[in-house]
Amino acid sequence: MNIRQTLEDTASKIPDKEAIVLGDQRITYGELDAASNRVANALLKLGMKKGTHVAILMSHSPEWVINYFGVIKGGAVAALLNIALKAPELDSLLRDSDSKILITEKKFSRMLSSVLSHIPLLKHVIEVDAASYTKMIASSSPVSPAIDTKDDDEATIFYTSGVLGKQKGVVHTHASHMGTPPIVSAGIQRRREDVIIDLVPFSYLYGLFEVLFGSIITGSTVVLIPNFTPRAVLEAVEREKGTVIFGVPAMYNALAMVRDEVLARYDLSSLRLAVSAGAKSFPKLMENLEDKFGLSLYEVYGLTEVSAVSISTFENRKLGTVGKPICRLKILDDDGKKVRRGQIGEAVFNAPWAMKGYYKAPELTAQVLKDGWFYTGDLVRMDEQGYLEYIEKKSFIIVTSSGLKIGPSEVEFLLMSHPGVAEAAYVGINDGYGGQIPTAFVVLKQGHHATEEDLSDLCCQNLADFKLPKRIEFVDSIPKTSSGKISRKKLKERELQQN
Repeated sequence: MNIRQTLEDTASKIPDKEAIVLGDQRITYGELDAASNRVANALLKLGMKKGTHVAILMSHSPEWVINYFGVIKGGAVAALLNIALKAPELDSLLRDSDSKILITEKKFSRMLSSVLSHIPLLKHVIEVDAASYTKMIASSSPVSPAIDTKDDDEATIFYTSGVLGKQKGVVHTHASHMGTPPIVSAGIQRRREDVIIDLVPFSYLYGLFEVLFGSIITGSTVVLIPNFTPRAVLEAVEREKGTVIFGVPAMYNALAMVRDEVLARYDLSSLRLAVSAGAKSFPKLMENLEDKFGLSLYEVYGLTEVSAVSISTFENRKLGTVGKPICRLKILDDDGKKVRRGQIGEAVFNAPWAMKGYYKAPELTAQVLKDGWFYTGDLVRMDEQGYLEYIEKKSFIIVTSSGLKIGPSEVEFLLMSHPGVAEAAYVGINDGYGGQIPTAFVVLKQGHHATEEDLSDLCCQNLADFKLPKRIEFVDSIPKTSSGKISRKKLKERELQQN
C-alpha cells in the first residue's frame, strides 16, 4: 500500500473518526480525504503533473496535512521546507528542489517577497490563508484523481544537513515511506483508540513517517502542538485524553523538570507511553519522566536518509539504549573492520526503506550509500543482549591537543546530574592553532546556584583528566536546531564572534 492508498483505506473504514486536531479545529478522516482530493484536483488544473516538484512551507497545522496529501494524490513530489529558515536559505532550497509550485502562507510569502520573483522554475505561489485559495478549493472536485502511483515513484524530498554536514535533498519513494511506520506502530502497540500528542513538525521525517503515517495506518487521532511548552503539552493531554507523546529529548528534559505541584493540577492518567528520537537522551531524566508521568519511554534511532533503524518495543526496551535493530547492521572501526560486542564503531545499515539518494547529487550519495549499505557517521555500541546504544556523531567528537578523543554526551550527562544544572553542552572551540578547547556551556535551573568550581570539582571526581572542560561558561540558554537538538555549530560561531 502506498501513502495515498493508506489514507483512502482508513478514511473508507472510519470516515467520522477524528484524524487531526489543533485547538478547536478538528478534521475527520473522511474530511481529510475529501479535502486533500480537492487540493490535488485544483493543483492538476493549475498545471501540476505527475513528478512535478511542489514545495511546502507551512505552519504545523491540519492545512499542512491536507495540502501534503493533495500534492501526493496528484502524483507530484513534495519538497518540505523548514519554517525556521530565513529567506536566503529558503531561496537556495527552492532553487535546488526545482519546485514549480510553492504552497505557503501569507507571512512566509511576505518574508520571501524579495526572492520569489527571481526563482526561474517557480510558476505559482499559493497562499492557503488567502481568499483565492478558498475559492480555488471550493470549486474543485472531492473525488480522488485517477493517477497511477507506483511504489518506486518519488514522493518526498526532505532537506537535512545530516551525515555530510551540508543542506541537501533526501529523496524518498512511496515504498520507502511505508517501510517503518507499520514496524514502529507495532513495536509501541499503537491502537486506533490512541490519541497522539505530536510535538514534531511533519517537515521532519520522524514527524511525517512515525507520527503522521503511523497514526493514519492505525486510525489514531493526532493532536498538534505547534509551539512546544510543557504547559501546552499538559493542557493537551488533559483536554484530549492523550495516550502517546512523540517528541525529542530536549522536550522530555523540560517535561521531566516540571515541578510535582504543577503536575498535580492536571489529569494525566490517560498517558501510557512517550516516544523519543532525534538526539541522545539523558537516562536519569528519562527515568524521572517515567516516574513523574507514570508512562514508559520508547526510543527510536534513525536518520533522514534511512528512517528508523533501531527501536524500543514492548518486548525489547532498555533505558539508555535505542532498543534493537530492525534491519541489517554492521558496526565498523576506522579501518572498516567489524568490532566486537561492547566496542564502539560506526553504524552501517542495510535497510530496504533507505532513501533513493540525494537530489541531483550522485557523488554525495555514493559517499554514504555503498553496495546497499548506508554509512551513518554515527558511533554506536551493541551490548551482549543485542541492545544498541547511540554514542555520538563522529563530527561531534572533541579532539584534544594530544590527539585524545572526547565524546561530549558523557560530560554533558555528568554536568546535568548536578542538582542546579538544567542544560549543558560540551563543545570543542577552535583555538586558532588547529586544536580545540573543550568548553562546557551550562544553563542553571531557575532559583538554583552552582559555581564554576562546583562543576569543575564534579568533573574532576568522575572523569579522566583529558576529558575535563578547559572552560565552563554559564549562559541563559543553549541554542537548538529547529528539531530540538543542541546547535553545536551556533555555539562555536558564538565563541568565534566574541573572541
